[in-house]
Amino acid sequence: MKNKFLLFILTTLVYTTNMVADNINDTIVPTKHNKELTIGRLAEIQPGLGTIMREFGHRFYIAYYAAKADNWELAEYQIHELIEAQEIAEATRPKYAKQLKSFEDGSIKRLQNSIEAKDWKLFQQKYSETTTACNACHKINGHPYINYQLPKEAPRYLRMSL
Repeated sequence: MKNKFLLFILTTLVYTTNMVADNINDTIVPTKHNKELTIGRLAEIQPGLGTIMREFGHRFYIAYYAAKADNWELAEYQIHELIEAQEIAEATRPKYAKQLKSFEDGSIKRLQNSIEAKDWKLFQQKYSETTTACNACHKINGHPYINYQLPKEAPRYLRMSL
C-alpha cells in the first residue's frame, strides 16, 4: 500500500510539473533532502524479494508467539503488516506477483481466519501449513537452501502477552 502511494505521488509530480524528460527513466524528482533522483534510479533501489522476505519472516515469527501468548491483536497486526510487505514485493517483482498473491489468498488467509477465531490449536495447524507452503515456494523458485523454521523463543524486545 505504501509503495502504491509513493508511485501515485511520483506519477502526479511527473505529470503536473515541467520536469518531464524525454525518457521517463531520466525524469528528475526532487527529494526533501535537496537531492535529485531519477524515476529510473528510484525504481532500481526498490527492495528486492530477499529484503522483503526477511521482514515477512520476522513478522511471521512474531505472530506465532503473539498468538501463543493469547495476544491476538498483535498476531493480527503482524500478519496485516506482513501482507503489506508482500504487496510491495508484488509491485516491485512482478515476476512473482501471481505466486505471491496466490499464497496470500490461500495460506495467509487461512492463517488470518485462525487468528480471527482466536483458536490456538487451529492457528498452530495453519501456521505449520503456511510454513510448509512457504518453504515449497522457495524450492519451486530455485532456492531450496532457504528453509524457514520458527525460532525457539519469542523476541525479547516485545512483550507478547497483554
